[in-house]
Amino acid sequence: MTISYANLDRILLPLDGSEAAASIVPYTERLAVMLGASINLLGVIPEPPSDLPIDVTGGADAGVVAQYLDGIKRQLEDHDVPVDVEIQEGQAAAEILACAAARHCGLVVLATRGRSAVGPNLLGITTDRVIRSSPAPVLVVPPDEDGGSKAPVGGLKTVIVGLDGSETAASSLAPTRQIARELSLEIVIVRATPPLDSLDGAATYFGSVSQHAEQYVKRVADRLAADGLSARTVVGPLTPQEQLLKAADDSDEPLLILSTRGWSNRADWQLGSVTDRVVRAARHPVLIIPPAGRVESQ
Repeated sequence: MTISYANLDRILLPLDGSEAAASIVPYTERLAVMLGASINLLGVIPEPPSDLPIDVTGGADAGVVAQYLDGIKRQLEDHDVPVDVEIQEGQAAAEILACAAARHCGLVVLATRGRSAVGPNLLGITTDRVIRSSPAPVLVVPPDEDGGSKAPVGGLKTVIVGLDGSETAASSLAPTRQIARELSLEIVIVRATPPLDSLDGAATYFGSVSQHAEQYVKRVADRLAADGLSARTVVGPLTPQEQLLKAADDSDEPLLILSTRGWSNRADWQLGSVTDRVVRAARHPVLIIPPAGRVESQ
């Protein structure tokens, strides 16, 4: 199955040998099965500094990385997931972006953080750089309380999307709609109620902030329902990130979908900041949709 919004039939999974990175393999495997996708495993070996007489990169070599990735490959293929393995030398974020483009991967899956057992730290700052530069959607999977990542038992069931009234935030509706349709997921539309003083005179015009927010998300939900999708709304007085995280915690097997950034005069919701906070605090996977037309940074 291929989702038309993005080429999600090929998933890029960079791994650095850390427990945090390896913990997201079961989730990625389950997602690949649901999407009918193949997985491209990527290992990155850092280039040694050219101005130093000795190698201080940690001693990782292609043989160790290949052996590690081959074990993951066999594990995935045992569950009928097609897998390719690639090892590159260079800067982690740059190699991830280059591999995603060269292999036409429509989704990059990363852990929130990790410390390498076969080389230096690949994730953490790398995840942040990839999120900010990738032209493809990036799925960030956090570790659970025990440091692992449990795959959804019955598959994903809910998709959480945050809206603030801006066009940038609304751009996440396209992939939300397609993923929900293809995987038969319920859509939860979340809107945070801003402080009254942020609306100035608009608060009087709309009667109340909450009423305006509810009218907005209801219109979106009605359009989704007319398109044959199951949708419900959540409007609350918490901060945007708190409202999104609460909606996810209150839902069954959720996936959060957010755009990289957005801004609304009426809602004062800076989605760039919100997305960053949600990614760092979420206990559930977050799919980050890049702006339309983003090109790979040099």
